[in-house]
Amino acid sequence: MPEPWLQSSSRYQLEDVSPVSAQVFQNYLQQQYQNLPQHVKAMMSFAYFAQQSELKRPQIEASIARQMQPMENIRHFSVSRLKHWRILSLFEDWQDIHLWHALAAAGKGLVVEFDITQSGFDTASYNNQAQHLAAVKPVSAWLPEDDLYYLFHRPQGSRSVETEWRLIRKVEAADRQVVIKGAASAMFRLPTAAVKRIILGYQCSPEYCLQVKQYLSQDINYRHSECVQAQLDPKTLRLQRVAIS
Repeated sequence: MPEPWLQSSSRYQLEDVSPVSAQVFQNYLQQQYQNLPQHVKAMMSFAYFAQQSELKRPQIEASIARQMQPMENIRHFSVSRLKHWRILSLFEDWQDIHLWHALAAAGKGLVVEFDITQSGFDTASYNNQAQHLAAVKPVSAWLPEDDLYYLFHRPQGSRSVETEWRLIRKVEAADRQVVIKGAASAMFRLPTAAVKRIILGYQCSPEYCLQVKQYLSQDINYRHSECVQAQLDPKTLRLQRVAIS
């Protein structure tokens, strides 16, 4: 799960309960007083009972609010319900320097540019299991409709989401499952025809870039793929695609 709020170890502040009106509080006390055993009521008046209850009013109001909004009607996030999904994040803007830093080894990695029409990403299934492709949407309020809501929505202001898409596949659909350093990993095939361009990072050496370009040109599966390097334009400080020679 990519977001911190989808981690099972994250801690959350409890929701504030709705305020309880004075009349509702009074009615609750009267009901509780009436439910007391007869010999207890004989020892104290309702006025005394209400006075003592005021000392615990915050706890009593929280109890009333929970009864007014039963917890079983609230759908809570559960990591276990999402653990059978796997995520491939896709971005429209390859020039975003923050993405290079976070997801491409601070410029030592690479970007794979896909031709979506050749990818099969937009089909409803993969290996006879459900598959979903959609843009990540920013929201101002967290109102989950189903479990997939957690994977395709993000709070506004947390990060730029306008250019991010996600491909979600079931782990059962994996072409291969392996264990790497004690952790189970699911591996999915990506059609080589969909690999339109490889953009090597701005921290990659000229020798490495040339080696990768030569390797791809010799592989029959990737001869159609363009191989270039991302380099910083000194005037605009924007990344530009530069030919490798």
